[in-house]
Amino acid sequence: MPPFVGVKRGKSDSPFSPSPTAPEKSGKKSKKPQSLFDAADQRPTGSLKENEEFLNGLAGSDSETSLTEVSSDEIVDGELQPAIKKRKTDHHGDDDEEIEWEDAMQDHQANATPSSAIEPSGDLELTLDKGFGVGSFVNNQKKGPSKIERHIRIVTHCMHVQFLVFHNSMRSRWACDPEVQQILMDRISLTAKKEIDTWKLACGQTVTKDQTGSPQPSSSKRGKKGQDGKNEDVRSQRDWGRPAERLEMGVANTSRGDPVYRLLTFLAAYWKQRFTIRAPCLRKQGYKSLSRLEEEIVSFKNDQHDPEDHGERIANLEEFRDCARICEGSRDVGVQLFVALLRGLGLEVRLVASLQPLGFGWNKNEEAGPKKKRLTKKLSSTDFENAEKGRHMGMDASTGKPHRKTKGQAMTGTVDKQKEAREGKESSGNGSKALPIDLSDSSGSELTTIDSDDSDDKSVVNTTPATSRSRPDMPYDRDLVFPTYWAEVISPLTNQVYPVDPFILKPAVAIKSEDFELFESRGAHVEKAKQVFAYIIAYSPDGTAKDVTTRYLKKHIWPGRTKGVHLPVEKVPVHNNKGKIKHHEDYDWFKTVMSGYARPDHMRTAVDDVEEATDLKPVKYDKKDVSGEKEGTLQFYKTSAEYVLERHLRREEAISPDAKPVKSFTAGKGEDKKEEPVYLRKDILTCRTGESWHKEGRQLKPDQTPMKMVPIRAVTLTRKREVEEAERDGGEKLKQGLYAWDQTEWIIPPPIVGGVIPKNAYGNMDCYVPTMVPEGAAHIPLKSTGKICKRLGIDYAEAVTGFEFGKQRAVPVITGVVVAKEHEELVRKEWQKDEEERTIKEKEKDSQAALAMWKKFTVGLRIMKRVRDEYGAEGGTEKEEKNPFTNPKGKGKEKAPDADVAAAAAEGNGQMDLDGEEEQEDTAGGFLREGEEGEEDMAGGFFPEGEEEQEDVEEQDP
Repeated sequence: MPPFVGVKRGKSDSPFSPSPTAPEKSGKKSKKPQSLFDAADQRPTGSLKENEEFLNGLAGSDSETSLTEVSSDEIVDGELQPAIKKRKTDHHGDDDEEIEWEDAMQDHQANATPSSAIEPSGDLELTLDKGFGVGSFVNNQKKGPSKIERHIRIVTHCMHVQFLVFHNSMRSRWACDPEVQQILMDRISLTAKKEIDTWKLACGQTVTKDQTGSPQPSSSKRGKKGQDGKNEDVRSQRDWGRPAERLEMGVANTSRGDPVYRLLTFLAAYWKQRFTIRAPCLRKQGYKSLSRLEEEIVSFKNDQHDPEDHGERIANLEEFRDCARICEGSRDVGVQLFVALLRGLGLEVRLVASLQPLGFGWNKNEEAGPKKKRLTKKLSSTDFENAEKGRHMGMDASTGKPHRKTKGQAMTGTVDKQKEAREGKESSGNGSKALPIDLSDSSGSELTTIDSDDSDDKSVVNTTPATSRSRPDMPYDRDLVFPTYWAEVISPLTNQVYPVDPFILKPAVAIKSEDFELFESRGAHVEKAKQVFAYIIAYSPDGTAKDVTTRYLKKHIWPGRTKGVHLPVEKVPVHNNKGKIKHHEDYDWFKTVMSGYARPDHMRTAVDDVEEATDLKPVKYDKKDVSGEKEGTLQFYKTSAEYVLERHLRREEAISPDAKPVKSFTAGKGEDKKEEPVYLRKDILTCRTGESWHKEGRQLKPDQTPMKMVPIRAVTLTRKREVEEAERDGGEKLKQGLYAWDQTEWIIPPPIVGGVIPKNAYGNMDCYVPTMVPEGAAHIPLKSTGKICKRLGIDYAEAVTGFEFGKQRAVPVITGVVVAKEHEELVRKEWQKDEEERTIKEKEKDSQAALAMWKKFTVGLRIMKRVRDEYGAEGGTEKEEKNPFTNPKGKGKEKAPDADVAAAAAEGNGQMDLDGEEEQEDTAGGFLREGEEGEEDMAGGFFPEGEEEQEDVEEQDP
């Protein structure tokens, strides 16, 4: 709905006044189809409140719109072409006045039929396209992204990284919950408990005999006497027998290596078989289009939660505990619960997260791909409720049939069956349905694993005699072949860090440097899955976190795989008091973010010091070492730091006259064979031209021969023209000589006489170094000192301290003046006074600008108050009664009118009766106070008295 603005116009017909000859509405369709412009020019019906309710209803509708695109042929042939021609005619007919909306409305009223008599031939149809991306660059654009667009992506990346860091911090905190740890500890198998007790004994911890469950040697290893049932003499055994006990209790046993490694290998295999993947994990999707984002947001708010569409949702700690009870969830939750299990055993475990944030680049990989097909059938609200009930009642949500018992429920019965089977016959190597494979310590074998090269998900370790998992793993995130979450376990004996991934990698526990590099995601399939290796954060149980990206980089060399996805270190310029760049400092944004999670100094442990000195210490990239090149080859001399050939010298390098060759190099074969002398690298001198030495405050000694002649390098446009003219005259390229340091000396100008400062041809003095200032003079490096010297009548020379090159021109850099020493103090005092006066003037100027701005604000408020007094407050009934767009016939004035309203109606150019009908058509109104009457030909507005009359006179003049 267009806003109502009261503007006083000349005499014109109201575009919304009812025509006396308007025909009645008929049910017949018009012969000519309604165009887009006719529909846009129609008068809206209904009140302001009804229109707002109608628009709100359209905005809140979730259904897809049925609007389609209007035919372009219908618009061009119908109404668009004549309208364009008419606008062109009016524009060329009146050069002094632009086309205004009032003129367009008059033309429409004179040429078109009244809107009340138009019967549209059908529904107005439009097509609204929202399929463009948010800051998308891969949309066939020739130009690159703007500076603002790049900044938006960087800010988005930084925000997403901070959200993910906090999210993982909360998950690590949930993994420390005692109830979660107790739930997981109560559901571990008997075999796992035996392995835990074995680890405790190896670490020197005290374990009671009833807790250890000491395994009995199997019958396969017993002698003949044991088979006959006779007692065996323990003293006759060569090795330690079963009754033997440890002499030293509480001492760690590291004869077979770190005992925690065996425990982690066992528990990783056990957890992979125990946990069921039933939801997708957290992953990077990329920047999506606005229409796709809006659709997903509406679905997330209104539809039933679907993990495949909306992702896994764990709202609070209680839901996290439910995941621990049923041992189901995403791969991320599986690792988080595995960390909780290890922490429940008393180990110091870190939750490691590889963040997958939105990128800050503009390549195709940062854009979201097309929406993938669903892997499972979408459940309705009724099916979802039945699935929730079935999960607690032992039903499978996908089939509706009862699934097998969980491992915790089937544990007791299975163990009893095993005991009965072992009494009747020996355990079978392959196992059976009634008797699964027995991997307990009673068999006397080590931890057995079954590896399969076909699929990582099918390779399991039989760590428990229980039945298989109740439900199979869902095919989620099979394209993510590298983990995004894993655990870091710190050995209590050696303080060594063991990364553990129970689901994907082999081996599950990394112990070598090559195993650490397996966590670094690389390959074409990684880019296709949008899996990045940017920020690796390790969360400790005490709530702190640290950046451990360096540990998993190949050879600990930065940036490695983090290039392009990890926000690089920025060099921030540091300015001095004069505004010039003093030096640059490195600013690491991510290091600043992680400073809030850093561990205080008084809480640091020995592990922190060890890993920061070894694994977390980045290695700088060294260029290829060519010292291994075979001596005597051309490549060897080109890169050697000791020897050099004359052909490999740079333009500014020359061999010292006193240098002697130490050896010779033979190049070529046969007739092209040639010997070249080999010199030492220390005999090479750096040479410059006379102009370059002059800029360093040195000049050539008399009668010096150039060390080397090289072509002239012309930088400025004037110098280039001079060189070109000289080449045309001489017919050959000009050359200039290069001189060494020993061929120059310091420039020491003669002292000044009588306070007169010597000047060059340009009226200034070269002061590149302090020694170029003559004796008896002083250099004052202050601005505006030249004007002060002129005012005081002091002889001076502007000091040139360098040149700036740009646009093929050399511009001298003027820094202060050079005056006699006796005038230095006077000039500095005058400069200080001028600076104080300049500061006062700047403050006055700023005050005047502020007052002018406040005056502008005050006048605007007065104008706004006056408009509200004349036309009513915003959103009031008075405004709607006076708005001709919503109330053209004055329907709201059927009630008893107020005296002020009637007076205001009679005060206009046209008289209005109490029913709201206009007696005259010229009732546009204007900004006139009560009691003031304007002439009919006046436009009204904020003009001083006398100016409007003067404009009328000028318009009457031919």
